[in-house]
Amino acid sequence: MSMRFIDMRLAVKMLLVTTLLAGCSAPQPVPPSSAPPAPVAAKPATVPPTAAPAAKREPSAALKKQFAQAVSAMQDGKDKKAEALFTAIAEQDPQLASPHTNLGILFYREDRLPEAEASFKEALQRNDQDYVAANYLGMIYRIEGHFAEAQAAYEQALAAKPDYGYAHLNMAILYDLYMGKLDLALDHYQQYRQSVGDADQRLAGWLADLQQRMKSTGASK
Repeated sequence: MSMRFIDMRLAVKMLLVTTLLAGCSAPQPVPPSSAPPAPVAAKPATVPPTAAPAAKREPSAALKKQFAQAVSAMQDGKDKKAEALFTAIAEQDPQLASPHTNLGILFYREDRLPEAEASFKEALQRNDQDYVAANYLGMIYRIEGHFAEAQAAYEQALAAKPDYGYAHLNMAILYDLYMGKLDLALDHYQQYRQSVGDADQRLAGWLADLQQRMKSTGASK
């Protein structure tokens, strides 16, 4: 259980929003090298993202090329270059959510949490269905100790994508370790397991620990 208390920002490599659409973003995570649980975007996404809402217009070819360069820089760990490119894209097309989401991810993994929080909020103002931004925002709220806000952010992510395993995992650990709602935590752990199967080998131990505590407190289902 103790591993879940680690600030897993140190384990995150990246989760990129790679689809560029006017007024919306379709999150498509790139798998990190290790599986981050609650205080981050959680394990590599194996479930395909939901379709993005129809774009009002098509971004220009030049903007798409610039966006691809920004994603490539981010994947290569060239964070300053990626930050400059995403900032320029956001200035060129203020309707886009995805540049703000990616800027938030860059800031998050650099431990620039106030800037990350502002970027994710900007993304969600442009597209309230951006479940990656909502999930990250929930993680920041959790780190800050704002548990009710974290819960609301995870709920927003799951409303946009009900099978989003990372948000289920984050919600489970929030309920388990920070809010003491063990029955709700169990439900979300189980939904997380449905999305990842046996890929996360830590999950069996977490579930066993939770179920033992539920049994000892009379909360066992």
